Amino acid sequence: MSRHIYSTSSFESPYVSLDLLAYLNSGKKTPFHVFNDVVMPEFQCHLSKLKKQLLPPKDMNGTQDNTSRTERDEEEDDSNCNGSHAIVEEIQKDLDYINKACHKLKDSADRVDEEIQRLILQRLDDAFRERTEEALANSPRINKLRRTKDVVSMLKNQICSSPQLSSDSLSLQHSSPSRRPDKQPEVYIDNQKITKSLTSKRIEEVYNGLDEIQKKCLLCFSVFPENETIKKKVLIHWWVGEEFIDSLNGDGETAEETGNEYFKEFIRKGIIEPVQKKRRQSSENCKMQSSVRDAIIKLAEKDEFVSFDSKGNPNADFSSCPRVCLVKTEEGSSLRDFTYIYHHLKHEKIQTLFNVNEPQPNFRVDRFSKMKNLKVLQLGRWKASARQLVEVEDTEFLKGLKKMKQLRYFSLRGISRITELPNSICELSNLRILNLNGCDNLEKLPDGIGSLKQLTHLDMSECFLISHMPKGLASLLALQILKGFVIGKESPSGLYCKLADLTRLQHLRKLSIHVDRTCLEAEKELNSLPQFRKLRSLSVAWSSIYYATTSTTTNVGLAKIQRIVSRENSLKTLAKIHRIMSREKSMPTTPGSTSQPVDLHKLGLQYFHGAKMPDWLSLLRLKNLKKLYIRGGELSDLRLTEDQEDHSWAVKCLRLKSLCKLEINWPKLRQLFPKLNYVEKVDCPHLSSFPCDDNGEGIWNAADTEQA
Repeated sequence: MSRHIYSTSSFESPYVSLDLLAYLNSGKKTPFHVFNDVVMPEFQCHLSKLKKQLLPPKDMNGTQDNTSRTERDEEEDDSNCNGSHAIVEEIQKDLDYINKACHKLKDSADRVDEEIQRLILQRLDDAFRERTEEALANSPRINKLRRTKDVVSMLKNQICSSPQLSSDSLSLQHSSPSRRPDKQPEVYIDNQKITKSLTSKRIEEVYNGLDEIQKKCLLCFSVFPENETIKKKVLIHWWVGEEFIDSLNGDGETAEETGNEYFKEFIRKGIIEPVQKKRRQSSENCKMQSSVRDAIIKLAEKDEFVSFDSKGNPNADFSSCPRVCLVKTEEGSSLRDFTYIYHHLKHEKIQTLFNVNEPQPNFRVDRFSKMKNLKVLQLGRWKASARQLVEVEDTEFLKGLKKMKQLRYFSLRGISRITELPNSICELSNLRILNLNGCDNLEKLPDGIGSLKQLTHLDMSECFLISHMPKGLASLLALQILKGFVIGKESPSGLYCKLADLTRLQHLRKLSIHVDRTCLEAEKELNSLPQFRKLRSLSVAWSSIYYATTSTTTNVGLAKIQRIVSRENSLKTLAKIHRIMSREKSMPTTPGSTSQPVDLHKLGLQYFHGAKMPDWLSLLRLKNLKKLYIRGGELSDLRLTEDQEDHSWAVKCLRLKSLCKLEINWPKLRQLFPKLNYVEKVDCPHLSSFPCDDNGEGIWNAADTEQA
């Protein structure tokens, strides 16, 4: 029997094409992407042509031919035409609904297909390991079961979350228009999943455009909890520890400068967003949206950067990655898993151990000492808030540090019950960053700390029980940042580091000092500050934490004598330094000389007990000072010392807090600080006529004023 193909107008339309006929003859099931991308567009085109054919016939001039038609015929045609148009409209509504439903089903099918492929790949990987590994001990069953469990759980979640669409809501009903409901059944679209899918694709494109170092830096964000504010400094120190960036750059760029450039790049690309405080011009914190974090976690898993559980929490499984995260959840602690489940794995492969939220990071000595190739050890708290409590039972496990010759970043920040550090810490020959901030029970530093020749960052701030600095501190010639240096009362032994001893540190650019105001030699030591030629940031805080063992009456009298003696000593020392500087003007520049005075950019003064600015400020070069922060104390005059002709400051950013004796109005402050563009005042009752922001806070921003 011969086959005949009748040529019709419908055959010539795009809807009935040879490709579609061939596809139907193949007997294949129609996948969603074919239906959405081919069938639906063809049918929509066909339907639009049918609508055009339903228009009333017109004559050659474009007018209706009424002469050859009776009035009854016209009424019948109008009725048929209206009914046909109504049917077409109903078909169009059904097609729109089907289109939405199919797109939703396609997305769900794609996700299920992706998890099925993961399951297949997991099985192939297990089979390969069974053939290649000799002994069962080298391939623990628990690891295989955990990996399989994670993959199967993901597949189960995708299948169970597939859209539930009833046959009634998807069927085409060709009943008359009067019997059809006016409202079509709605298709539920999971906007959150769609957003995550789109975000994941966008982040993957951005990620592929980064260089290899930037990629690794970005993946570090994956370990932090959802919606957490992250300090930039924590990440930069981590990057230094893993050698993504270096704190000893030969090109003169600091680790902070390199890290900040990476942060700017991530912000420009929409990966992270800055967290600003009180509309300040710069931000030291950032955060990542949850959908972006989910995308970063997928990339970290794919790259075997960190292991995660099924809920997206980083864990201590280092069977396939070199990083361990300590996380405590309702289900348990990853530290326990690290100790009892993964104890048989080779600890030598671990490069980073990061405490995310474990409140008690206590280790067994034998487990801790096995991590011989560790580069990053973040045991302390990383959050900006002090509410993250961390403590240890004892420091016995820290003796294992002596075997960690590759360690570059070590943080015990905010850990309680550490009274002293073991001498083993002095054997960390590669250590770059040591963070002891907030170790409130720490009483002393090891005497051998001077052996840390590579150390560039040392933070001892808020270690209030430390009364003196070890002599070896002056031997840290690579030191760039030193926070928490203590100027205390003279020790009978005299074997402690003084501020003048640090003038050997030619790379020191940031220094914070804690001064015991009962120390008679404090002012004399501060007069050595002009010799720190590369210093750019200085913070000095005064307090009386270390009380004398005398009566209260004696202390009051002693304090008066100390103020008089201290004033006389500072004046004599000031005159002596001026004479020395005048003699050395014609001498060649040598390291430590004052021919090039320190050029400060940032200055902080806390709880200063004098009414006027300290005398040693006149020895410093303040022409380029951009930021001035003053908090607490008895200051009542912000002018520079009287021996200077110009009392004004070049400061652009000024913060004043808890200055109850300072009296000045806004016009006079502007005269004293003519270059200001940002002012912040808190708890200063005698500062009058100051502008405030819209929230009533004492904040003034020149940029906001210009916009207004």
